[in-house]
Amino acid sequence: MKRTISKAAFTLVAAVLMAGCASPEHRMNVAASQDETRRSQFEQCRAQGRTDCDAILNAPVNSTPPPDSVRDQEARQAYDRCVARGGTDCDDLLHR
Repeated sequence: MKRTISKAAFTLVAAVLMAGCASPEHRMNVAASQDETRRSQFEQCRAQGRTDCDAILNAPVNSTPPPDSVRDQEARQAYDRCVARGGTDCDDLLHR
């Protein structure tokens, strides 16, 4: 009985965390925050009298995950285990 309850609790917590991070509302809030940051940087640039302020608004948006993503960490751990075992094709694990 305890095992069933703990599994259910773990599943519920995991589902809430996953849904909260990946929800469209979260992504929209992050995008809005980035927009506000860009606008404030643009306004500061104009207040300083600089002429290159349009580059701030026209800069590409970085949509790639940060380099320390879970997938990258897991790949690095798999590579380290492969090297520790004396594997010869460990580099393939990092380039998947």
